[in-house]
Amino acid sequence: MPGAQACGNRLALSNGGGSRLASRQMRHIAIVLAAVACVVLATLLVIDVAVRVTLFGHLYADAASAPSAPVTIVLGAEVYADGRPSPALQSRLDVAIELLEHGKTNLLVMSGGNGMFEVDAMRAYLVAHDVPEEVVLPDPSGERTRASCEHARDTYRELPILIVSQGDHVARATYICRALGVHADGVAAPEFSGDRHFAYLIRERFALLLAFFESVVT
Repeated sequence: MPGAQACGNRLALSNGGGSRLASRQMRHIAIVLAAVACVVLATLLVIDVAVRVTLFGHLYADAASAPSAPVTIVLGAEVYADGRPSPALQSRLDVAIELLEHGKTNLLVMSGGNGMFEVDAMRAYLVAHDVPEEVVLPDPSGERTRASCEHARDTYRELPILIVSQGDHVARATYICRALGVHADGVAAPEFSGDRHFAYLIRERFALLLAFFESVVT
Protein backbone atom coordinates (compact mmCIF):
# COMPACT_ATOMS: atom_id res chain seq x y z
CA MET A 1 0.00 0.00 0.00
CA PRO A 2 2.44 2.68 -1.16
CA GLY A 3 -0.23 5.40 -1.13
CA ALA A 4 -1.26 4.68 2.44
CA GLN A 5 2.37 4.58 3.54
CA ALA A 6 3.09 7.93 1.89
CA CYS A 7 0.02 9.43 3.53
CA GLY A 8 1.17 8.11 6.90
CA ASN A 9 4.61 9.58 6.38
CA ARG A 10 3.13 12.97 5.53
CA LEU A 11 0.90 12.81 8.63
CA ALA A 12 3.87 11.96 10.83
CA LEU A 13 5.86 14.83 9.36
CA SER A 14 2.90 17.14 9.86
CA ASN A 15 2.53 16.09 13.51
CA GLY A 16 6.25 16.50 14.08
CA GLY A 17 6.19 19.96 12.55
CA GLY A 18 3.22 20.92 14.70
CA SER A 19 5.01 19.76 17.84
CA ARG A 20 8.10 21.77 16.94
CA LEU A 21 5.94 24.85 16.28
CA ALA A 22 4.16 24.46 19.61
CA SER A 23 7.50 24.04 21.35
CA ARG A 24 8.86 27.21 19.74
CA GLN A 25 5.73 29.10 20.76
CA MET A 26 6.05 27.92 24.35
CA ARG A 27 9.70 28.97 24.43
CA HIS A 28 8.75 32.37 23.02
CA ILE A 29 6.05 32.81 25.67
CA ALA A 30 8.48 31.77 28.41
CA ILE A 31 11.06 34.30 27.17
CA VAL A 32 8.46 37.08 27.08
CA LEU A 33 7.23 36.25 30.59
CA ALA A 34 10.79 36.13 31.90
CA ALA A 35 11.53 39.51 30.31
CA VAL A 36 8.39 41.03 31.83
CA ALA A 37 9.30 39.61 35.25
CA CYS A 38 12.80 41.08 34.97
CA VAL A 39 11.41 44.49 34.05
CA VAL A 40 8.97 44.41 36.98
CA LEU A 41 11.66 43.34 39.44
CA ALA A 42 14.09 45.96 38.14
CA THR A 43 11.40 48.64 38.43
CA LEU A 44 10.60 47.61 42.00
CA LEU A 45 14.29 47.67 42.91
CA VAL A 46 14.92 51.08 41.34
CA ILE A 47 11.88 52.61 43.05
CA ASP A 48 12.81 51.06 46.40
CA VAL A 49 16.33 52.51 46.16
CA ALA A 50 15.00 55.91 45.04
CA VAL A 51 12.58 56.06 47.97
CA ARG A 52 15.25 55.01 50.47
CA VAL A 53 17.57 57.72 49.16
CA THR A 54 14.76 60.28 49.46
CA LEU A 55 14.16 59.18 53.05
CA PHE A 56 17.79 59.28 54.12
CA GLY A 57 17.90 60.79 57.60
CA HIS A 58 14.15 60.39 58.13
CA LEU A 59 13.91 56.73 59.20
CA TYR A 60 14.87 55.53 62.67
CA ALA A 61 15.41 52.01 63.92
CA ASP A 62 13.76 52.40 67.32
CA ALA A 63 12.24 54.81 69.82
CA ALA A 64 15.56 55.55 71.50
CA SER A 65 17.15 56.89 68.31
CA ALA A 66 14.07 58.78 67.09
CA PRO A 67 13.90 62.58 67.19
CA SER A 68 11.29 64.42 69.22
CA ALA A 69 7.97 65.44 67.70
CA PRO A 70 4.77 66.65 69.37
CA VAL A 71 2.59 64.12 67.52
CA THR A 72 3.10 60.43 66.80
CA ILE A 73 0.84 58.53 64.41
CA VAL A 74 0.55 54.80 64.98
CA LEU A 75 -0.65 53.05 61.84
CA GLY A 76 -3.23 50.35 62.39
CA ALA A 77 -3.05 46.65 61.62
CA GLU A 78 -5.14 43.58 62.27
CA VAL A 79 -7.22 43.40 65.44
CA TYR A 80 -8.64 40.04 66.46
CA ALA A 81 -12.38 39.56 66.95
CA ASP A 82 -11.96 39.63 70.73
CA GLY A 83 -10.32 43.06 70.55
CA ARG A 84 -6.72 41.96 70.99
CA PRO A 85 -4.17 43.62 68.70
CA SER A 86 -2.25 41.31 66.41
CA PRO A 87 1.50 40.89 67.10
CA ALA A 88 2.33 43.43 64.38
CA LEU A 89 0.00 46.02 65.86
CA GLN A 90 1.07 45.31 69.43
CA SER A 91 4.66 45.89 68.38
CA ARG A 92 3.75 49.31 66.97
CA LEU A 93 1.84 50.26 70.10
CA ASP A 94 4.77 49.24 72.30
CA VAL A 95 7.05 51.56 70.32
CA ALA A 96 4.54 54.38 70.80
CA ILE A 97 4.62 53.75 74.55
CA GLU A 98 8.42 53.91 74.48
CA LEU A 99 8.34 57.21 72.62
CA LEU A 100 6.04 58.62 75.27
CA GLU A 101 8.17 57.28 78.11
CA HIS A 102 11.35 58.71 76.56
CA GLY A 103 9.70 62.12 76.32
CA LYS A 104 9.94 62.05 72.53
CA THR A 105 6.28 62.86 71.89
CA ASN A 106 3.17 64.31 73.54
CA LEU A 107 0.22 62.94 71.57
CA LEU A 108 -0.43 59.49 70.14
CA VAL A 109 -2.80 59.33 67.18
CA MET A 110 -4.34 55.92 66.49
CA SER A 111 -4.95 55.71 62.74
CA GLY A 112 -6.96 52.73 61.55
CA GLY A 113 -9.95 51.57 59.56
CA ASN A 114 -12.92 49.29 60.09
CA GLY A 115 -14.92 52.05 61.76
CA MET A 116 -13.83 52.62 65.34
CA PHE A 117 -13.13 48.94 66.07
CA GLU A 118 -9.43 49.08 65.25
CA VAL A 119 -8.87 52.50 66.80
CA ASP A 120 -10.73 51.56 70.00
CA ALA A 121 -8.66 48.38 70.34
CA MET A 122 -5.46 50.40 69.97
CA ARG A 123 -6.61 52.94 72.54
CA ALA A 124 -7.64 50.19 74.98
CA TYR A 125 -4.21 48.56 74.73
CA LEU A 126 -2.43 51.83 75.47
CA VAL A 127 -4.69 52.73 78.38
CA ALA A 128 -4.21 49.23 79.81
CA HIS A 129 -0.47 49.97 79.73
CA ASP A 130 -0.86 53.15 81.78
CA VAL A 131 -0.96 55.66 78.94
CA PRO A 132 -3.25 58.57 79.93
CA GLU A 133 -6.43 58.60 77.87
CA GLU A 134 -6.12 62.31 77.16
CA VAL A 135 -2.95 61.84 75.10
CA VAL A 136 -4.50 59.20 72.83
CA LEU A 137 -6.40 60.61 69.85
CA PRO A 138 -8.49 58.65 67.32
CA ASP A 139 -8.23 58.75 63.54
CA PRO A 140 -10.71 56.22 62.14
CA SER A 141 -10.12 57.43 58.57
CA GLY A 142 -7.03 55.29 58.07
CA GLU A 143 -8.43 52.63 55.74
CA ARG A 144 -5.33 53.17 53.60
CA THR A 145 -1.89 54.43 54.51
CA ARG A 146 -2.39 57.35 52.15
CA ALA A 147 -5.61 58.27 53.98
CA SER A 148 -3.68 58.35 57.26
CA CYS A 149 -1.14 60.69 55.67
CA GLU A 150 -3.85 62.92 54.22
CA HIS A 151 -5.39 63.23 57.68
CA ALA A 152 -1.95 64.14 59.05
CA ARG A 153 -1.54 66.76 56.33
CA ASP A 154 -4.94 68.30 57.02
CA THR A 155 -4.56 68.22 60.81
CA TYR A 156 -0.86 68.53 61.65
CA ARG A 157 0.73 70.01 58.53
CA GLU A 158 2.72 72.66 60.39
CA LEU A 159 3.97 70.23 63.04
CA PRO A 160 6.73 67.64 62.88
CA ILE A 161 5.30 64.17 63.38
CA LEU A 162 6.54 60.65 63.92
CA ILE A 163 5.03 57.63 62.19
CA VAL A 164 5.24 54.16 63.71
CA SER A 165 4.98 50.88 61.82
CA GLN A 166 7.18 48.00 60.69
CA GLY A 167 10.21 48.80 58.54
CA ASP A 168 8.91 48.52 54.97
CA HIS A 169 5.52 49.94 55.85
CA VAL A 170 6.90 52.85 57.84
CA ALA A 171 9.22 53.71 54.95
CA ARG A 172 6.28 53.81 52.56
CA ALA A 173 4.13 55.79 54.98
CA THR A 174 6.89 58.31 55.64
CA TYR A 175 7.47 58.69 51.91
CA ILE A 176 3.76 59.31 51.25
CA CYS A 177 3.44 61.80 54.11
CA ARG A 178 6.49 63.76 53.05
CA ALA A 179 5.27 63.80 49.44
CA LEU A 180 2.06 65.37 50.77
CA GLY A 181 4.02 68.07 52.57
CA VAL A 182 3.98 66.58 56.08
CA HIS A 183 7.15 66.98 58.17
CA ALA A 184 7.30 63.28 58.97
CA ASP A 185 9.95 60.93 60.30
CA GLY A 186 9.45 57.18 60.57
CA VAL A 187 10.16 54.98 63.56
CA ALA A 188 10.39 51.25 62.90
CA ALA A 189 8.62 48.73 65.08
CA PRO A 190 10.13 45.23 65.39
CA GLU A 191 9.19 42.93 62.53
CA PHE A 192 6.69 40.16 63.12
CA SER A 193 7.11 36.55 62.06
CA GLY A 194 4.73 33.89 60.84
CA ASP A 195 3.29 32.47 57.66
CA ARG A 196 1.91 35.87 56.59
CA HIS A 197 5.21 37.71 56.76
CA PHE A 198 6.30 36.78 53.23
CA ALA A 199 2.95 37.93 51.82
CA TYR A 200 3.40 41.20 53.72
CA LEU A 201 6.83 41.75 52.15
CA ILE A 202 5.52 41.11 48.63
CA ARG A 203 2.53 43.36 49.23
CA GLU A 204 4.79 46.17 50.44
CA ARG A 205 6.91 46.01 47.28
CA PHE A 206 3.89 46.63 45.07
CA ALA A 207 2.29 49.08 47.51
CA LEU A 208 5.47 51.16 47.32
CA LEU A 209 5.25 51.08 43.54
CA LEU A 210 1.70 52.45 43.74
CA ALA A 211 2.72 55.08 46.30
CA PHE A 212 5.57 56.21 44.07
CA PHE A 213 3.35 56.72 41.03
CA GLU A 214 0.62 58.36 43.12
CA SER A 215 3.17 60.86 44.40
CA VAL A 216 4.30 61.58 40.84
CA VAL A 217 0.85 62.25 39.40
CA THR A 218 -0.61 64.18 42.36
